[in-house]
Amino acid sequence: MARGTYYRYFSSKRHAFQELVGDLFKGIHEASLGLITGAGPMDARLKDTFAQCYRMFIDNRGVLLTYLRDGITSDPGMYALWDDFDRRMTVLFSEVLTHCAETGEFRRVDTDLVSRAMMLLFLQVPYRHMMGSRADIDVELVASEVVSLALDGLVPRAAGALPDGR
Repeated sequence: MARGTYYRYFSSKRHAFQELVGDLFKGIHEASLGLITGAGPMDARLKDTFAQCYRMFIDNRGVLLTYLRDGITSDPGMYALWDDFDRRMTVLFSEVLTHCAETGEFRRVDTDLVSRAMMLLFLQVPYRHMMGSRADIDVELVASEVVSLALDGLVPRAAGALPDGR
């Protein structure tokens, strides 16, 4: 792209980078909306959504690493992208928790606290893998394990028992 054309669309390299990160966060959020609008059992929707989002993390590894290492702390506009993404995803997880408690798929929980914990769990695993040299993550396995931990915890349940122990 010619320099003149580039600056016709972006005022600076930082502006272009901010657009890349903003589009990535928007894509992850949009992919996650299937948790609310999708059909089928929630555990399958969670696994599918997490796997899709983890693929997006890996496909955009360079952008994310640069953003997390340098961008997020470098200026308020870059931090605002994260703040908005975190808020929207936490609200989405809260809506999922509320809906699933109402339908009996999940037990009732403090949705504010648990949605924040879900957000951390959702992001921490791919972040740790990507900060190293690993970009060959088995997203299906990672998504399955993260969702299993979130839904089942560490203690085995009796076969057929609901999440609230009934």
